[in-house]
Amino acid sequence: MPKNKKRNKEFDYVHDGIGSLYRRLLPSAIGSLLTATVASFIDVVILSHYLGPDMLAVVNLCMPVYMLVNTLGMLIASGASTLYAQHLGEGDKEEALRCFSVSVVHMVLCGAVLTLVGLLFPGPVVRLLGANDAVFAPTMEYAHVLFFFMIPLIVYVHLLFFVRVDNDPSRVLIATATCAVVNLGLDILFVGPLGLGPKGAAMATCLAYTLGMAVNMTHFFSKRNTLKFMKDCMKGRRGLRIWRAGMPLAASQLGMTISTNIYNNTIMRVGGPDYVSVYAVITQLSMTSMAIYDGVGQAAQPILAAATGAKLPDRIKQVFRHGVILELIGTIALLILYTTLTVPIAGLLSIHEGELLSLCLTGVRIYALSLPLMGLNSIIMYYFQAQEKAGRALAISLLSGSVLLIAALLTLIACFGEKGIWFSWVAAQALALAISFTLYKQAQHGRRLTQ
Repeated sequence: MPKNKKRNKEFDYVHDGIGSLYRRLLPSAIGSLLTATVASFIDVVILSHYLGPDMLAVVNLCMPVYMLVNTLGMLIASGASTLYAQHLGEGDKEEALRCFSVSVVHMVLCGAVLTLVGLLFPGPVVRLLGANDAVFAPTMEYAHVLFFFMIPLIVYVHLLFFVRVDNDPSRVLIATATCAVVNLGLDILFVGPLGLGPKGAAMATCLAYTLGMAVNMTHFFSKRNTLKFMKDCMKGRRGLRIWRAGMPLAASQLGMTISTNIYNNTIMRVGGPDYVSVYAVITQLSMTSMAIYDGVGQAAQPILAAATGAKLPDRIKQVFRHGVILELIGTIALLILYTTLTVPIAGLLSIHEGELLSLCLTGVRIYALSLPLMGLNSIIMYYFQAQEKAGRALAISLLSGSVLLIAALLTLIACFGEKGIWFSWVAAQALALAISFTLYKQAQHGRRLTQ
């Protein structure tokens, strides 16, 4: 096959233009994350309408299971796809495929373990999730369905990364959109007319993600596919490298979960239900923001990793600069979105008028000041992760996503009372950026010394 035709089929992460690679990867990366975020928000609205607050609590109690699956999936998939791209940059396709193969084994094993634990010990697991006697039975009903689908749920996350990297980002976007639409449709059908309650909500979500997984799996039968399983993949220390490389992104997901829980409890104690309602709006906006920023980072990840494997420091700088520019463009788009749609978004969460709406607008405007800081922290974290500098990436991930957020919240509340709640986002991201930028400058200085 002529070389130019091959490049039309396969991504060349070392030689293709940086702008061209971003244009092909970015819509899929942002689209998949943003679609999932928006669908999750609408999902909550639908379930709260049909099930009411008591039954919605059942769904919320099982959310840590989804979070655990997503965290494990991102840990393995992001680490493996980083190493995969690095080996492509080195010109070692077979080693890249071994990293992919190890990640498949780890994914299936993790899914199988979660399935066995959930099905063999459902009672203790549901109690561990926080279910009391009042909601124990319906939570068991929901969880029983959920644990049957652990392998499809975790494989879905895995394929989002690898199908995108392997020349087929448009299929990822189609799979994500299909998953979102089917989830919403089945939620309405199962929970509404069919009256299946929490079990129906679990079936809707699990079937939708299984279908999304199936759509992505059609990639293996397409002409674009270059992935295959290598039987000798389990030799050596590839598994350890994969988990180490994926730890920063997984820590970010886990840290945000922990910080959200602490925020909810602290804000309830200091500001009361009104402040918690406003924070619910900000939480949804934050999820949208991170969909944009993580999308840019995930698009940059394979390009940065391949340039690292090929030992092209100038290309690494160029990819990083493109990422920074895209993060800033995303920030402008988010600011426009938040200033024009804050009121209708608040309305969906029952904030319509009066002092509560005024408080919401104030909180959102202050939170928006943190957006450019969040974007820069995100791209610097991906910059280090793609080069297997896991310690620095993990530090930025934990500091910006949880540690400094919690510290800023507690400190500013102690100093200024409830007025300090909204500024905690800005303070935390500013402090994190000071640290991440220092680490970035140190890395640049160290690279110059070794040249």
